Formats: sequence, structure tokens, C-alpha cells
Amino acid sequence: MTRSSIRVVLLAALVAAAPALAAPGEAPQSAREKTPKVKLEKFKGQVIQFNSTQITVQSTENTYFVRTFKFSSKMADQMQKLADRGGYQPGDKVEVEFESGSDVAVRVKGKPSKPL
Repeated sequence: MTRSSIRVVLLAALVAAAPALAAPGEAPQSAREKTPKVKLEKFKGQVIQFNSTQITVQSTENTYFVRTFKFSSKMADQMQKLADRGGYQPGDKVEVEFESGSDVAVRVKGKPSKPL
């Protein structure tokens, strides 16, 4: 074999072994790896209780079904400002959007009424 052909063979072997030389426990990452989108669910109902950290809502479809949602970190400042102005009052109709399988509210739709 000539020197150039030996170099080509060695280079091909090095390229083939490159994934095995990666740090142990790390999988090779593809350039198009994406995080899956989280599906948001909606819960419609009437407010039972509201404060700057959570909201408790009773379903409009089933009055025995009550859920309590914490606010996401993005909503915390917004809900604190809303609570300072009086916030949601019991009986206000709201729609809470939350991540499937969790109790963290991503968005709350509904007009707060004037404080009692």
C-alpha cells in the first residue's frame, strides 16, 4: 500500500470510530433535535378563591368538580398586580389554560369583577 492509501484507511477508521469516542453516557445529538410541544388543556368555570399564588375554580359542567391551579413563573408578577387591584372575586367566570397532566396555570382568561 502506498502512504496516501494508508492515510485514507486510517482517516476512514477514525471517522467511523468518532461516535464511540464521545464521552460515556452522552448520546450523539442530531442537528434537528427538537423539544416536543406541550399540549395545553382548558378548564372553564367559576372562581371560588383567588390569591396571588393560586386560583381555585369550580367547573361549569360539573359543580362537584373543583380544581386548584398554581401560577407559572411567567404569570406570577402579572397575578400579583391583579391581586393588588382586587383580583378575581368568587363567581367570576374564567378559563384556565394549563399543561396536560399538571396543575400549573399558563394562562387565565376572564374579566375580574370589582372587589366586594
